[in-house]
Amino acid sequence: MERSISGEVLGTRINVETYSSAMDRVTAWAKSGSVACVAAANTHLVSEASANPEYADILRGFDLVLPDGMPLVWSLRLDGHEIPDRVYGPYFMEHVIRQSPAGMRHYFFGGTEECLAALCEGVKRLNPDVVIAGTMSPPFGKWDPSTEAGLIQHINEAKADFVWVALGGVKQETWIAANRNRFTRGVFLAVGDAFVLLAGLRGYAPEWMQRSGLTWVYRLLQEPRRLIGRYLTNNSRFVVAFLRERWRKAHA
Repeated sequence: MERSISGEVLGTRINVETYSSAMDRVTAWAKSGSVACVAAANTHLVSEASANPEYADILRGFDLVLPDGMPLVWSLRLDGHEIPDRVYGPYFMEHVIRQSPAGMRHYFFGGTEECLAALCEGVKRLNPDVVIAGTMSPPFGKWDPSTEAGLIQHINEAKADFVWVALGGVKQETWIAANRNRFTRGVFLAVGDAFVLLAGLRGYAPEWMQRSGLTWVYRLLQEPRRLIGRYLTNNSRFVVAFLRERWRKAHA
């Protein structure tokens, strides 16, 4: 398989991929039995990486960083990359499950027990032949070493080809990277809100809002108290840094 082409947005490597090409890559890694790490990066993650060198190093170590947000797609296009659309984490998860080769095993890590039960039902509707190797709703809060070791053991014993991780942006990528050397096999995919969306517990933003890069507005309207602080901080930081980067590139 050819090496993935990539660009940079605010210093973060973003792979220029489509749903189909990314599917080919993760399937090849799963078949090889190796450990691989995949992140679906939106403006929140890129903004965080631009302000936090430690998190920037974490994303740099991932095997694939997908362009989850439309502003990242627009930035890549401005730099001359031909990319038709974003690779939205929840849609990519749905795509992989629908197209999953026979016998490949999927493990779901994160979310509540209620969410995981609904997710498994939703996954079976997408692909009745999909193999669910296991699920885990981890305890809330920081895990002590013994608890974390038990969680990792449970994942390893499941012998999954795809391990879907939904712990929230930044936390999930940090956890995957910190424990990469403790996993024995599997493609670990950090997919954020994908569990609640595929479980049907929350609706997707309308397509026109997604195409316009306004998914965050839809989410803000759903949970204003929880999200307004995060969006004001990260979105403002991204816009300022993005404009500064475009000015620098235009005058280089």
